[in-house]
Amino acid sequence: MSENKEKNFEQLFRAHYKELHRYAFRYLGDSDGAEEVVQQVFLRLWEKDWEEQIHTSLKAYLYRAIYNESMNVLKKEQRKFRYQSYEQHRQEWEPAVDESSKDLDNKLRVALAELPEKSRTVFELSRFQEMKYKDIATTLDLSIKTVEGHMSKALRHLRVELMDYLTLIIFYLIYLL
Repeated sequence: MSENKEKNFEQLFRAHYKELHRYAFRYLGDSDGAEEVVQQVFLRLWEKDWEEQIHTSLKAYLYRAIYNESMNVLKKEQRKFRYQSYEQHRQEWEPAVDESSKDLDNKLRVALAELPEKSRTVFELSRFQEMKYKDIATTLDLSIKTVEGHMSKALRHLRVELMDYLTLIIFYLIYLL
């Protein structure tokens, strides 16, 4: 880079730094952050062949670049804040959810034990073994309609027995989302 370009860049930096810093500070509310934004914009300008590539007003270009970089910083901080908030809520709820999950497993076992044997078998094959109704019907030598009837009976029974947990799960999902 020629000495003339370096001198021009230094003059540009000195002429606009303070006003660009104030401009970035208006958006960020943080002097160090504003300084970082201005330095980042000038660094990118330095890396470009700025005297050749910028065909608009240089001052307008700098202000637009400061605005865009400030918005990027704010978006990044917002994402960071949302993630930290999510993590905090997740950690607060995790022990309760783990405990509820154990209770739900126990309650599910008890509710399944209360079902008639055929309904329980159909439910377990469908939900735990992931078999299709047609395959269950073939395996148990039943009609598909009978398998559907046993499934309906099992789901109705489980819905009643596990209603308290369904409400808790819905509340948990709504709260986190």
